[in-house]
Amino acid sequence: MKKEKYHHGFLEKELIEKGLQLLNSVGLEAFSLRKVAEMCGVSHTAPYRHFKNKEELIYAITTSVSDEFTSLINEALAENEDDYPKQIMAVSNLYVKFMVENPEHFKFIFMTDHHNPIIMKNGKFIKTDRWIVSVFEKLFIGLRKNESISESSWSLDALTIWSLIHGFTTMLVNNTIKYEGDYLDAVSLMLEEKVKILV
Repeated sequence: MKKEKYHHGFLEKELIEKGLQLLNSVGLEAFSLRKVAEMCGVSHTAPYRHFKNKEELIYAITTSVSDEFTSLINEALAENEDDYPKQIMAVSNLYVKFMVENPEHFKFIFMTDHHNPIIMKNGKFIKTDRWIVSVFEKLFIGLRKNESISESSWSLDALTIWSLIHGFTTMLVNNTIKYEGDYLDAVSLMLEEKVKILV
């Protein structure tokens, strides 16, 4: 059995990776530690050395996916500090690249019903403490700070860009569209020429 190959810590990492795959294929209701154990080739009791229940493993999966994406976004923001148009461009490109290269992450973040949606009301985000929303708030308020535009209007700016890059990402991940050439060039062109984010 495969379990003899595991050293302490290695199984935990594999449980998270296989758990992510399982969540994407069967959903939250059918997810179980026993099924993840089978995917890892270990006894059904082995996962309990690392996670006391399936909820704890799901939390670890969520944290792992979020931390990886967050770390990359923060690096992109730091590299273009205080240049909001460049930050928006960098974050948009990174968003598409990361999700296309990690389709399992994309499916988990956006295609699993976590019963905790991001809420908009009257054209405005309600919960700005959600990480991705707080990033948008910083970027778009910063972008418009030298213009005679109310800071409260940032939500629709953010939603416009997010919808554009997320829609393109979804088509790429699902093979709805096969972009010949560098798809990140397409992202830049859409933002610069169509949305005119750098104007």
